[in-house]
Amino acid sequence: MLQFWQNVKEELEYNLITQKDLAATIGISYNTLQSWITKDRLPDAEQALKIAKELNTNVEYLVTGKNESKNGIKQNLQDMIPKLNHLSNENLELIDVIAGRLK
Repeated sequence: MLQFWQNVKEELEYNLITQKDLAATIGISYNTLQSWITKDRLPDAEQALKIAKELNTNVEYLVTGKNESKNGIKQNLQDMIPKLNHLSNENLELIDVIAGRLK
């Protein structure tokens, strides 16, 4: 499978978006998206840009897997997990409320 589709799948999971939702949002059928993925076909530039935008990333990351700012954010989140394990339920609920307002 092309790096592009592996990165798309990771970003779909990270953003809690289904392939069906992605297809609908970028204006293609789910079958078309599935065909691209299973046949390892890249979308045209315009569709790639729409996919990247929907996944809150950029085409460079989808193609190469490299995006310094995104990798930094993910690393920061991974570094926070052990710290979150030590918080009280009250503090975790407060973080959940704040995160909900950021969406």
